[in-house]
Amino acid sequence: MEQKRLPYQAATNENLFGSSPQVLAAMQQALTSIHGYPTPDAADLRHALAKKLGVQADEITVGSGSAELISLLVRRFCGHDKDGEVLTFTPSYPLYCQEARALRIPCTEIPLTSAFRIDMQAFMRQLRPSTRLCFICNPNNPTGTYLTSAELEEVLDRIPAHVTVVVDEAYIEYVTAPDCADAVSMLSRYPNLVVLRTFSKAYGLASVRIGYMIAQRHLIEQIHEVKQPYNVNQLAQVAALAALDDEHFLHMTLEATQAGKTKLEQALQKIGVQFWPSQGNFLLLDAGGYSADDIHSYLLANNILVRRADHHTLRLTIGPDEHQLYLLQMLQELLHPSRVYATQPLLAQVLDLGYQVQDQPEEAVVNAHDLLNRAAEQTGAEGRIAQAFARALALRCQQSTTKASGNLYASNFGEMDMIAAFNVLVTATPLVTFGHRFANHSILSAIAGKSSVYLLDLGIGSGLQWFHLMEQLAAMPGERPALHLTGIDIPDHSNPDPEYKLQATGSRLSAHAERLGLDFSYTYVATRLEDFDLQSLEIDASHTLIVNAALTLHHLADELVAIPDQRDRVLQQIRALRPQLLTLTEPDSEHNRLDFLPRLRESLRHYHTVFDVLDTLLPADMPERRVIEQEFFGREILNVVAFEGSDRVERHERLDAWQHRLTRNGYKPAPLQVTAAQIRQELNLHSQFSPAPHTAGYTLHWKGTNIIAATAWQADQ
Repeated sequence: MEQKRLPYQAATNENLFGSSPQVLAAMQQALTSIHGYPTPDAADLRHALAKKLGVQADEITVGSGSAELISLLVRRFCGHDKDGEVLTFTPSYPLYCQEARALRIPCTEIPLTSAFRIDMQAFMRQLRPSTRLCFICNPNNPTGTYLTSAELEEVLDRIPAHVTVVVDEAYIEYVTAPDCADAVSMLSRYPNLVVLRTFSKAYGLASVRIGYMIAQRHLIEQIHEVKQPYNVNQLAQVAALAALDDEHFLHMTLEATQAGKTKLEQALQKIGVQFWPSQGNFLLLDAGGYSADDIHSYLLANNILVRRADHHTLRLTIGPDEHQLYLLQMLQELLHPSRVYATQPLLAQVLDLGYQVQDQPEEAVVNAHDLLNRAAEQTGAEGRIAQAFARALALRCQQSTTKASGNLYASNFGEMDMIAAFNVLVTATPLVTFGHRFANHSILSAIAGKSSVYLLDLGIGSGLQWFHLMEQLAAMPGERPALHLTGIDIPDHSNPDPEYKLQATGSRLSAHAERLGLDFSYTYVATRLEDFDLQSLEIDASHTLIVNAALTLHHLADELVAIPDQRDRVLQQIRALRPQLLTLTEPDSEHNRLDFLPRLRESLRHYHTVFDVLDTLLPADMPERRVIEQEFFGREILNVVAFEGSDRVERHERLDAWQHRLTRNGYKPAPLQVTAAQIRQELNLHSQFSPAPHTAGYTLHWKGTNIIAATAWQADQ
């Protein structure tokens, strides 16, 4: 029985505006000759393409879609007797690696940057003598980003001659950016360049499966060694020739796609769905606060099929107005505040207020203060989280120039109040100690049997993590290593002595080490990480170096704020120090790359979970709890919601973004040294907590919602 086609098939980037009438007529006429074999090597089509592209017909070969050509390239250049490897990027078209791995050929995927760009340093680092093919999708699927001519030329100039570079231009017809690279124009200068194009997208011929490859003759001849002569059926060849001839239909398709994309972008911004500008016939979306699975399932139940790009993003094909209006209606229903927080009206009002702030900030100020008053009347977690967000939204409306930093030193409370509150946060909840304990287990394993250990803490604060590590070391049998700890943290300019807190931390740690009988020394550097060169520390090679970064690196600006990317710069400096281990703990939430409304939705999900933890674990009348909620986390919320650009320093990234960043900068996950059961027992976790393992460590969940991720890494040499 024929499968019923969904009303909006937006998952496969087909031409949803149809096919050329000339194509349909030509195929109908060709039906009378289907008893014969197709034209060998698609000679007529190759000559027509050669004329259009300004190349020779023998510099083109035609395949049954780009998929067959990708397979031929992998077989020819990386086959079992050639020991070749494939290199590509992620996120990108998955078939490159799928095809390689199906043939048991190694395939390395280099993560793109947070702006979905190619990291040239990471790219060059991954090139090996065994690399034979490098696939680059331009414009890239699913991100829609593109390489400029200068960027592609840099790749081609720097890549070794033994590597064949395959530029997949499946979406090239949709490009409107004047600086987007046209790889065909570069073919004469680069003998190791191959360009793939297709009739499946803009030409509307996905069903007949036809694409083509352009390259210098010597490469085409090598592909012919593994290609069958009758690989493309005659109807497909006829359809492609007719499609090439119908420039009016192509022009109509491109105009309709561009107009539809513009309308969709405007509507998505209004309803608070993140999208990234795209040079293809698709958009990559992130709703913030929702998983890709949740949105995919909801849309599928309403007869809309989209493609999940990863755990958080979806790709959507541009279609006719009636399809997109229906899609927007479904997204509006899914994301409506009263549906998102059906049983928590104050939180629904926070989201409602966010829409007002985006559209009518002057009027929203009054509503923000009204919400603040209503929230103050409720004593539960919902009321307190609503208060924090109402303050942040009011501040955003006012467009205040006041800096609301996430730095705990910037507070109206006294120092002892802050210390007492932080001690409660550490001793009564696992929100901080979860990362400490995981890191310490990893560190103890890494330094086993070592005589001298250098600990470098990139945000030492009060140094509480190291009290536990010292106690564990002191309890171990045998000889203990000498410990040196260098703590880095920002100076406290509210104090007459800006370095006082770093000095006090060292004094407390030194006294503790002396009580335990440990050989311990301490130094500190009062500076912002952005302003410091870690290599200036001159760490002796005889030390076993451990680097720790707990809730620190998200304060560094990445390329979305300014170039150079400070997170990457610090990670590269750490790697150059050749540490035995890098431990990293960060909130598992995205407050870096999302725009205001999706970021508001994401941050409300994250901080509501945090406040629910506090509501469960801490007494309602505990004074320290107010400091924790409205000072520690409240200041974070102010910064996440109210500020943009370099003023927004609370720029958390999700776990998968950190994993991509660490991989791209030359790290690999360290072996796990502790079980989830051990963590649960040591921290005496509430039954609603669950540590979930992943490739580099554990994520702490509360009632099924991820809060914080603890990871351990080694430099990948």
